[in-house]
Amino acid sequence: MKTISTSMTARATIGALFFVTGIFLIVFGLFTARLRSATPSAGTLNAGGPNVNWAGTAAGGTSVDESACVEGVNCDTFVLTLSGTPTNWAGLKARIVISCADPSGVSDYDVYVHKGDNGGPIVPGGTSAHGGTPPEVVDLDPSNPDIGTGQFSVHVVYFSATAGFQYSGSASPVSASAGTVLAPAAPQDRGPKIGFQNFEAPGTLVQVTDSSQGPAVATVEYTAHDAGEPSIGVNWNSPNSASGVTNFQSDLQTLFIKFDDSCPRNGQSAVWYNSPAPTSQFVDSDPIGFTDRQTGRVFAGELTLTSPTCKVSFTDTDGLDPLGHPSYAGWSPSSGPLGSGIDHETIGGGPYHAPAPPHGAYPNAVYYCSQDLVTAFCLRSDDGGTTYGPPVPTYTSQCGGLHGHVKVAPDGTIYLPNNNCGGTGAVVVSENNGLTWSIRPVQNTNSQTHANANLQDPAVGVDNNGRVYFAMSSSTVADTATGGSNAVVATSTDRGQTWQNIYDVGAGYSLKNIAFPAAVAADAGRAAVAFYGSTTPGDESANQFAGIWHLYVASTFDGGLHWTTTDVTPKDPMQRGCIWMHGGADIGRNLLDFFDMTVDKQGRVQVGYVDGCTDGACVQAAVTAKGNGYTARGVIARQWSGRRLIGSFDPPNPLHARSAPGMPSVTVRRVNSVVHLAWSEADTGNANITSYRIMRGIASGGETQLTTVSGNRTTYDDTTATDPTKTYYYKVLAVSGAGTSCGNNEVAAPYVGDTCTGLIVQKTPPGHPEQQLHGLAPASLAIDSVAVGEPPGTSNLMFKLKVTNLASIPPNSRWRVVWNSYAAQSYDPAAEQFYVGMRTDQNGTASFDYGTIATQVVGLVIGIPTETSIGALPGSGFNADGTITLIVPKSAVGSPAPGDLLGAVNGRTFTGDTPQTRNLERSTLLVDHTFVKGQRDNGHPAATYAVMGNVSCGP
Repeated sequence: MKTISTSMTARATIGALFFVTGIFLIVFGLFTARLRSATPSAGTLNAGGPNVNWAGTAAGGTSVDESACVEGVNCDTFVLTLSGTPTNWAGLKARIVISCADPSGVSDYDVYVHKGDNGGPIVPGGTSAHGGTPPEVVDLDPSNPDIGTGQFSVHVVYFSATAGFQYSGSASPVSASAGTVLAPAAPQDRGPKIGFQNFEAPGTLVQVTDSSQGPAVATVEYTAHDAGEPSIGVNWNSPNSASGVTNFQSDLQTLFIKFDDSCPRNGQSAVWYNSPAPTSQFVDSDPIGFTDRQTGRVFAGELTLTSPTCKVSFTDTDGLDPLGHPSYAGWSPSSGPLGSGIDHETIGGGPYHAPAPPHGAYPNAVYYCSQDLVTAFCLRSDDGGTTYGPPVPTYTSQCGGLHGHVKVAPDGTIYLPNNNCGGTGAVVVSENNGLTWSIRPVQNTNSQTHANANLQDPAVGVDNNGRVYFAMSSSTVADTATGGSNAVVATSTDRGQTWQNIYDVGAGYSLKNIAFPAAVAADAGRAAVAFYGSTTPGDESANQFAGIWHLYVASTFDGGLHWTTTDVTPKDPMQRGCIWMHGGADIGRNLLDFFDMTVDKQGRVQVGYVDGCTDGACVQAAVTAKGNGYTARGVIARQWSGRRLIGSFDPPNPLHARSAPGMPSVTVRRVNSVVHLAWSEADTGNANITSYRIMRGIASGGETQLTTVSGNRTTYDDTTATDPTKTYYYKVLAVSGAGTSCGNNEVAAPYVGDTCTGLIVQKTPPGHPEQQLHGLAPASLAIDSVAVGEPPGTSNLMFKLKVTNLASIPPNSRWRVVWNSYAAQSYDPAAEQFYVGMRTDQNGTASFDYGTIATQVVGLVIGIPTETSIGALPGSGFNADGTITLIVPKSAVGSPAPGDLLGAVNGRTFTGDTPQTRNLERSTLLVDHTFVKGQRDNGHPAATYAVMGNVSCGP
């Protein structure tokens, strides 16, 4: 029997939704229906298999437990017979699983297993009553004299479920050592919370020799604004920072960051600079970085597109040349491309395992691992990364999916984590410096990890005593993603041969889906894991998934016995909707496939992650808003308060320490006559925040106090910032009894128009050198800005594409405004973008239309985005000043409602079209484009438009 608890109360609330329906169904069932059992109603399970399967047939409804249910109405029974004797089942047990494919996660079944019939006793461990759709699991151990073999009744109660989502039941023989599917909630650490500050990559342009967008030989990009799959590390030996210089690998940029905790008056608590590796200059794939914190050597690698080779460089000087400048002279390339797989590379390093092989002066081994479609390989370098030995297979068909980042323990043991080795998470281990490898599943007699049907990396960290910490997104339903996933951790003290402390560290926040875990450890017993998490159940990678995602960090200080978890982005979603995990070019793949975490020289946890929902329009949207920002902006979450992973740097009296709050992360949105501010406070310093001070100025750094709001407020609307000729600057300071936060979180609110005549969402920045470096683009095709609006009194959207001028219009050309939207799939299942635009024919005559864009993917090769026109755009036109106005009915592009988001809005121009190219958006045909790479917004600020409704902009 279940006892009433907090979670039970929540479930009862959900169950109450079915109450009226349940009463009706009970009455109806008693008088008009024949009582039904499951179908089939019985089955026999042999120790040698095969599995036994059945399905529920009850009418559905609600019942708190089996004592109150009506058979055939809101519960049913399957009779299971275990054949033979307990001796026949030696080393085995029977596993009963009750699951449901309800993508909403609302359907809830409970199971009670009795010896004999439903009147018999419930067998030991025979009840499973989790909330929501995650499977209910009961194991029958025939070696237990209270269980044995023979007949059992599997009584399934419809706690809150309908016939529309019937349960599926299965019984199968499994190893007696196999754990249950779901890990229990992690025991909570009773110490103070760990606090973080978020440092977003600055909106500054950096010169790059090439772009992953296409074949241009010189261009500019915003710093870490296309930062999918970032790697992060800290050089503990750097003379340039007391806590170590942080390295952040981002696309073709290799960035170095120095933090200043003194709250400098120049406003720069973090200084970023780019020193790209000489082997990161061309259009490649899967960038990877690694920093050996013992030696300080930083590695940067790039796969050569889909060819099985990789190029690697390394630096011992934080990317600085002998004069202290970022340049190629600060790097050393490896001698020739490495032999590798075609996907998912990783670099790691550490001490050699005894006996150490002969090696050069560099003290540590360096490992490069990657995977083909089946086999994964690792190579070892014995000269610090200059040359590498031959590839050695780590596994072949024993494991599938994606492996995570390779890690090396203090004793030289190598760990390569994998999401799916025989259905469970595992570490693939070498204890002889990478010569041979063994697979060690992560499970014990009580719990096991469960392979995620969506492609995700697991992660591993190793502390200074060799304790292993494993983290993965563990599915709640076998072989499917429909049930969601949990943030499961585990520890091992014998190199992965046995596992302890298998817990769900996201349960405290009621997380129903987890993405891309990372892990790091330092002092004995101290480790942290990070992951994206959502409270929304269902398949996190399905296009219709409507969850909100935050970044979480869980920390342990006693070897995994207890954990404390922090929401690092409270009230600041870092992604809306799905996180696509199946490769290709889906718009929900803006984050790509992983992120990373590390620890600095003073024990602070740092997480290098990707923010897919940046700036005011996306961050401040309602939870119910459809759409996303589709950004890929690099952010570092850096620990500010609490115990560290290196105990000698703990604050005084660490279990009761309080500190000044961390800097809030501030977003701004200036719409019509109002400036909307919002902020996220990820570090209270373990003291109550009493107020927030709102600072405002009309010059950067010149802010004075505008007002204060209470400590439970995280938004403020400034209705007095009404001068359209001025840019307003804001800061938000958190105040508690322990102090006031640093004010280096300035945001700017320039006037960008209004929703009636158009809000500018992208604008060519001053001094943008791209066109000059490429040879000046024609004025008719050089984009100045893109704006979005909603003409009052209509139900239309309006887009304005401003080029330098249109006094002369080239023939066979296109001007396009494009944005991301799954609503495009209503026209073409392969399309995920809409466009509106102008086209000229061979005579220079202009026409206007709208349509969809689809990007096909064949294997690992992303195809050419292709337009399909839907219809004309009456009411559209252009002026000689270069303004192209495009009017489209909202009903034609998914009917976005007030509050919904149009993400990754961008402009593109093409010329020289032929009949073969006129519908293609190949990058080589572009004349100009704003800062969106394919489908990811890498501009600053993000080009996201929040639908307001076609309202008046007047006073």
